[in-house]
Amino acid sequence: MLRVVPLTMVLLLAACNKTPPAAPMAPQALLIAPEDLVSVQSGAMASGPPITGSIQPERRADLRAEVSAVVLQVVKDNGDRVRAGELLVRLDDTAIRDSLASAEDMVRTLSLSLDQSLRQWQRLKTLRESGMASTQQLEDAETKRNNAESELSAARTRSVQARQQLERTLSRAPFDGIVSERRVSAGDTAQIGKELLKVIDPSSMRFEGMVSADT
Repeated sequence: MLRVVPLTMVLLLAACNKTPPAAPMAPQALLIAPEDLVSVQSGAMASGPPITGSIQPERRADLRAEVSAVVLQVVKDNGDRVRAGELLVRLDDTAIRDSLASAEDMVRTLSLSLDQSLRQWQRLKTLRESGMASTQQLEDAETKRNNAESELSAARTRSVQARQQLERTLSRAPFDGIVSERRVSAGDTAQIGKELLKVIDPSSMRFEGMVSADT
């Protein structure tokens, strides 16, 4: 004979047999001791006496005009890198080239004059030894030869000086570095001693400072 069990009782028994879910764990509190706390404040750190100064290059050069002339070309500008011997500024060399050409022409002319004076002196010296020329003639020839030698030497000196002046119309970098300051532009008149450019070696920068005597 079949027995009928009420559905309500079956569900109640099943619910009683279920395991209750685990309760969630409460987070643990982080304990901080008073000695673990630090107050942070902004401020400047300093030690020793106050020092004033600036960063300066140990290696620097002020390029100045060595002849009076008009600036024809400024090859480099502020901040440009340069190599030792590189051309930076070119001055007008027209007048100096004219002087050099004149001096060299004079050297050639006086060289010929000296050759003639030497031959004349040697000829009269031979004639004097044979009694066919007077002592005065020989002395005059010797004086002329000496004068020709002096004039030729002076002309050669002027030629060398003109070449040196010609080279001074070209301002070149004395070492590898950068142009820190350009002081002239094309068309300016540069008198002797006028500053043209400043060149520095950036790898030689150093701090130059002063400490107050009161500290």
